[in-house]
Amino acid sequence: MPLCFLHGLDSSPQGTKARLLREYDPDIWIPELPPDISQRLRIAEEGISAPMLVVGSSLGGLTAILFGMRHPERVQGMVLMAPAVGSRDPSILADREAGLLQSLYIPQGIPTVIVAGLRDELIPVSAVRALIDRSPCPGEIQLHEVDDDHNLHHSLDLMLRSIAALKKRISEAAGGP
Repeated sequence: MPLCFLHGLDSSPQGTKARLLREYDPDIWIPELPPDISQRLRIAEEGISAPMLVVGSSLGGLTAILFGMRHPERVQGMVLMAPAVGSRDPSILADREAGLLQSLYIPQGIPTVIVAGLRDELIPVSAVRALIDRSPCPGEIQLHEVDDDHNLHHSLDLMLRSIAALKKRISEAAGGP
């Protein structure tokens, strides 16, 4: 099952999660992403042409959600690490961005695991819970609230376990072993 990683704003294809994921799956696609969300989406749309398991961290998580909303047929599942779906400082969001965040949801049919840090200094867990509540099938979304900060570096093993479990779940649902 093809795997893609969308990094966060302060990260890159050479960041901690990207390096770990490249060890886990040497064939993973990890694009270099700019800060602008529209450009990020365009890169994802150009690079993800067949169904993939998408892992997104922070702004990469937001990118993954928006991509899944636009192209659910290209997303087999998502693992979202501290997805940027809200902010502890609402003043940093323009009205348009705040409205966008409040319209986000996880599309039906996309099994999703979200890891959210209880000590996240940027994204409140309440914003992640609200995303789940807005989604049409909240039962398809598994939320792990962990004692970690925004980087989730103490939860990297959970990220890898979540990917493996999601791959197994998707394979079994497709009638595989």
